[in-house]
Amino acid sequence: MQQLDLFAAFEPPPPKIIPPKPEPIPLKEATALPAFITKPLNIIFEEAVVGTRIKKEKAPKKPGKRGRMSFKEMDAGLVMVDIPDDDMLFAKQYYAISEVAKWFHVNPSLLRFWENEFDILKPRKTRKGDRLFRPEDVKNLQLIYFLLRNRKFSIEGAKQYLKENKQKADTHMQLIQTLTKFRAFLLEWKANLG
Repeated sequence: MQQLDLFAAFEPPPPKIIPPKPEPIPLKEATALPAFITKPLNIIFEEAVVGTRIKKEKAPKKPGKRGRMSFKEMDAGLVMVDIPDDDMLFAKQYYAISEVAKWFHVNPSLLRFWENEFDILKPRKTRKGDRLFRPEDVKNLQLIYFLLRNRKFSIEGAKQYLKENKQKADTHMQLIQTLTKFRAFLLEWKANLG
């Protein structure tokens, strides 16, 4: 073990000399050679190019903000629910989870998650384990979707709200749906006139 001398004169280490990199032979120069030499060179050269890592240029990053999206950005990405009218909805007794997920524009896994979180969702399960939603379950899903996506409730807040005022939330959602349909009708009428 060497002892460290704190009062000795400090000498910086000698600078490192980096040798220059050899430049690759261009393919055009290799083709100037006779054919019996160039074919093996072309194969070797192509293997060398394929074997080496080529740097891919990354797309420029969009300057954006970090963190959660604002409510305005969430609303812009919000898609309207495509649930059929009550007459058509109550025509069948059961709907498959994939069909219901298409109506809400979500993955079936999200519907399974909501089933575990909310007590009002009780779809029937077949022996195989497939979930079949009744029209009442679809209406409850519509209410949950409205609270979570449109009103921006947290899951715990939506559970609490449904416990305390399910009837009020149901009438509020129906009122908003009616007004949305009326607005779409007026916009369609305006487009036809103009």
